[in-house]
Amino acid sequence: MATKAYTIEQVASHKSADDAWVVVNGKVYDVTKFLDDHPGGKKVLLKNCGKDASKQFEQFHSGNVLEKYGPKLLIGEVSPSSKL
Repeated sequence: MATKAYTIEQVASHKSADDAWVVVNGKVYDVTKFLDDHPGGKKVLLKNCGKDASKQFEQFHSGNVLEKYGPKLLIGEVSPSSKL
């Protein structure tokens, strides 16, 4: 299956509790339906939505978190021509 590419500007427009996207390691995740289930609370996720949160993610999570939850939340990747 082909991966959809998004610009960082497109990601930036998705930063509300009703429409929350986040970038981690170049991949775009729609975390809207995960907000209430996030163990750290939805506030921290919303603070990082609409942007690249790779550094923050890696600071608080191990790699297996993306293995477990990532496939259900992954919607695409950041376009190679888009600046992070």
